[in-house]
Amino acid sequence: MTTSDVLPAQRKLRTEIPQEHRQTADTRIQWLWMQRIIVVQSIASRSSDPLDVVAAQLILNAAWSANLQSIEIVLRRLEGGAVPDSVVQEDGPTPI
Repeated sequence: MTTSDVLPAQRKLRTEIPQEHRQTADTRIQWLWMQRIIVVQSIASRSSDPLDVVAAQLILNAAWSANLQSIEIVLRRLEGGAVPDSVVQEDGPTPI
């Protein structure tokens, strides 16, 4: 057997956030925060749930774009619990 005969192990990446972490946007963000970036990418590009996609895009935007507003929203939700929609709207548009 040569190395060309050996197939690399293939892992299937998640395409959705597990049901037990879908109660609120905060629980989605907490779960995504603890995942590898490739899992977050997979969910952002292949999930059928729009709320999964929005949460994943927020994490990706905070991580890759170094967008301070996105980082602040993520950290505020992780550290301080829920942020009312009215407060988020007052802060202006958030790039997703």
